[in-house]
Amino acid sequence: MSALPPPSAPRRLFAAFLPVATGLLQGLCWPVIVPFVWFLFYPTVFFSSWLGGFASGLWATFLSTALVWWFFMEPVHTLLKPRPGSYINALAFIGMGFLFSFFHERLRKAKLEAAESRLRERDGLLERTSRTAHVGGWEFDVATRTGSWTEEVARIHDLDPSTHPDVELGLSHFVERDRPAMVEAVRRAVEEGRPYDLEVELVSAAGVRKWVRTTGQAVLEGGRVVKVQGAMQDISDRKAMELALRDSEARFRALFEQAGVGVVEVEAATGRFQRVNGRFCEILGYGEAELLAMRFQDLTHPGDLGRDLRETGRLARGEIASYATEKRYFRKDGSIVWVGLTVRPLCWPGQEATHFVSIVEDISARKQAEAEVKVLNATLERRVAERTQELTAANQELESFAYAVSHDLRAPLRAMDGFSQALLEDCGPALDGEGRGYLDQIIRASHTMSGLIDGILLLSRATRGDMERAPVDISALSESLLEGFGRADGRRPVRWRVEPGLQAEGDPRMLRAAFTNLLGNAWKYTGKSPEPLIEVDRVQEDGVPWIRVRDNGCGFDMAFEEKLWKPFQRLHRQDEFPGLGIGLATTQRIVNRHGGRLRAESAPGRGASFLIALPPFAPVEAP
Repeated sequence: MSALPPPSAPRRLFAAFLPVATGLLQGLCWPVIVPFVWFLFYPTVFFSSWLGGFASGLWATFLSTALVWWFFMEPVHTLLKPRPGSYINALAFIGMGFLFSFFHERLRKAKLEAAESRLRERDGLLERTSRTAHVGGWEFDVATRTGSWTEEVARIHDLDPSTHPDVELGLSHFVERDRPAMVEAVRRAVEEGRPYDLEVELVSAAGVRKWVRTTGQAVLEGGRVVKVQGAMQDISDRKAMELALRDSEARFRALFEQAGVGVVEVEAATGRFQRVNGRFCEILGYGEAELLAMRFQDLTHPGDLGRDLRETGRLARGEIASYATEKRYFRKDGSIVWVGLTVRPLCWPGQEATHFVSIVEDISARKQAEAEVKVLNATLERRVAERTQELTAANQELESFAYAVSHDLRAPLRAMDGFSQALLEDCGPALDGEGRGYLDQIIRASHTMSGLIDGILLLSRATRGDMERAPVDISALSESLLEGFGRADGRRPVRWRVEPGLQAEGDPRMLRAAFTNLLGNAWKYTGKSPEPLIEVDRVQEDGVPWIRVRDNGCGFDMAFEEKLWKPFQRLHRQDEFPGLGIGLATTQRIVNRHGGRLRAESAPGRGASFLIALPPFAPVEAP
């Protein structure tokens, strides 16, 4: 701790003079005071030590003792006193004077220490405040052009606090752009006493660019400026935020004005437009000034206004965070425009909204398209109904045809076949070779005609009727069909391999017919293979599972694949492989009814593969 400053000179002089004044006063009042020689000198020493400190207290004590001893204690004017009590009283007075002086000195020191402690606290608070606010003080003497500054100002300049600044040093740190303004402000403060308050940019000793706010105030003495004092604050963070805010505002303004949709700010209490962008003006055909004098209620179609007001009320009360709707506005020319509207409040959390911001999109074209689609849908529904009616009639005709084929055509065939057989049995021996050949041709033709009728009926049933949905074990079905073919044609050693676990979902009756055709063809067209083999397995292509029926039979040329799927079209002669050409056409229609796909892969002499892809059950309705 630094040494305590002594009491001021006037206080010490007064403390030294006080015993003399007390001696004069006691001399004047001696007849009244006698024999209390020390009566007035105790308070004298007390006040002297209080006013002048320890040294003044001791001085007053010894001076008062000398005055009393020489002038007031009997016998006067002699140093030697006959009574011992005189010496005791003098020593007691001196002791009390020392105690008074010591007590007041300690008291003064305690007060000074307390004052210094408060001063240090204030200095510390001021320093912390200065660091936090980045504010420091400075001054310079006009006559000497030298100055001083606080540690914070030195830190702003990135200089040592012990640096002794002058005007030239201070001005040299300001950037070229701002230096003339600072020079002019200092000149006016010095010459005219004008204060200044500027925000300028400087470059510190470390080369860091900083924004500062600097203020200056002239100090006058006798009407003349002797000093300029001021403060400096580092406002770089604030400037950065201001620049960021301006940049953000510029970006917002650009987005606001250039947005491809209308953007509107509306006052919640009145509904008056506070800000509109160009796109919103285009949508409604009004100018910006015209819209800013209007309310959204003035432009909203009456049929939509009630809902709009209810939703904005809920939005203002904080019941909902936003709402979106489709509504109609009146344009300036009186026409109606449909818009998609999304509204959000502008407010702090927990506060009631004072403004709304709305995004407005012109959906008139979409609404018109929707209306056209409705008309088209109605037309399509009408056409579908007409087509359905036509198909129903066609189905009824097909049913009649199938009935006629099944009953009316079979009766003559049965008669033809029956009479031919009777003629062969009864008159066969009487017929010559040519007649018998004619009769055999009639019998074969009736059998062929019967097969054609069966094929037509099978094809008809594949494209008509309701479908059932059920899981079908393709592996078990294939095994069963192949075993049946083997029993019917026991002369041929046909091998087959069926992958276990093949499953499908669809109409069991139709799928049985489809695989009967595929496996029957495989059995038939391997008739000339030395080691016939039929395989049923699963293959995966592009994530699609296919069930494949493959054989090593005669195969066919893929150039004629399209003929496979047409009824009564064949790729082989009847004498090579008998058949009607109806099986694959029927199979394709069954697969189509299931919404699946059927394709073939083959080459002459290298067998054939037929692949079926069946989706999850979603049958196609029969026409």
